Amino acid sequence: MMELHVCDRTGSLLKAFALGDNSEVLVGRDESCDIRIDSQAVSREHCSIEQDGETLIIRDLGSTAGTYYKGDKVERLAVEDGMEIEVGPAVLKFYDVEL
Repeated sequence: MMELHVCDRTGSLLKAFALGDNSEVLVGRDESCDIRIDSQAVSREHCSIEQDGETLIIRDLGSTAGTYYKGDKVERLAVEDGMEIEVGPAVLKFYDVEL
């Protein structure tokens, strides 16, 4: 199972989420999002984390500021253990954890 840590740019953990129970997790600043990042640099519905068979996919939802991996803007990307995705002022860190 994959675990998501939402961190600030200094690496401090803000919140942790277990992924895998939902087929889609919505990330954005809107109160209806599953993972809420309260920043004007984050679109209301910024990106989603989706289950595609056994693979998790992060997909930008046409956000204004973009979703970045290693400094490159991404539209759709398979999530891997240790991956860090930048969304506005937050860093989404993905970890494969064993139960």
